Amino acid sequence: MSQKELILNDEHLSIVAKSDPFVDDHIGSYMRVLKSRKLCDNCPGLYECRQPSKGERLDLVYDGVLIEEIEYCDYALDQKKKESVLSKYLYCDVPKELSDLDLESVSYTKEQKSLYLELAKILHEKSEKGLYICGDLGVGKTYLCTALANSLVKQGKKVAFVKVTNFFNQMKSDFSENPENVGVKISLLKKADYLFLDDIGAETVSEFVRDDVLFRILDYRLENKKITIFTSNLNKEDLLKHYQYDRREKSNLMNARRLMERIDILSDNFILSGINMRRR
Repeated sequence: MSQKELILNDEHLSIVAKSDPFVDDHIGSYMRVLKSRKLCDNCPGLYECRQPSKGERLDLVYDGVLIEEIEYCDYALDQKKKESVLSKYLYCDVPKELSDLDLESVSYTKEQKSLYLELAKILHEKSEKGLYICGDLGVGKTYLCTALANSLVKQGKKVAFVKVTNFFNQMKSDFSENPENVGVKISLLKKADYLFLDDIGAETVSEFVRDDVLFRILDYRLENKKITIFTSNLNKEDLLKHYQYDRREKSNLMNARRLMERIDILSDNFILSGINMRRR
């Protein structure tokens, strides 16, 4: 008998059982493996997996004795690969379905090509500044930045990918329930080799958001020459107005300008045009 034998169908099992006393003596193990394998027939993916534990099925291994062991199907292995990439982020708001993107494999449109080339410069350390990528909904800002972020993670870089609205919603929760987490998260974003602030300008503004969090993070990154990439639906002029949320207060204009100065120095402006790819 070979070191590893898999039983694929009932006919094969009955033939082997008649001709091989070893198989006949271990018919229970063979039947359990066969039953497990049959559950995988015509499987459309993990979301409809019929196994007791998703993505896991029985296998037989012979190494002096016959052993039943768990093996992962191709769908489960693919998911673990994706989770492995995401687990290497310092802070990660990248959805699982985009975790297999990188700059080598990502596809891009004619309108996105110039942005792709700018992101490739950052990957290959040919740019000393980040980018402020402004564009309409669905034109591919987050999609291409995710590809860069995953590529950097695979190179062993310390990367934080932050959806700004999610981050501040979590910060508000932490502030009341786990205040020690607030300082920890700010420190992670300050010190990451590469920080992606996705959809900046979509968050609700307050002094805490603007002055105590964003300014502290970006001021540190400016002083320490850390690469920062921003995506937004707002151009920088509109972003300044966003952070000058109460124009009756003169301090609001000054603090908004101080924040925008950091963003200006940290990033080159890039306008991405095109159609809404989500709708297409």
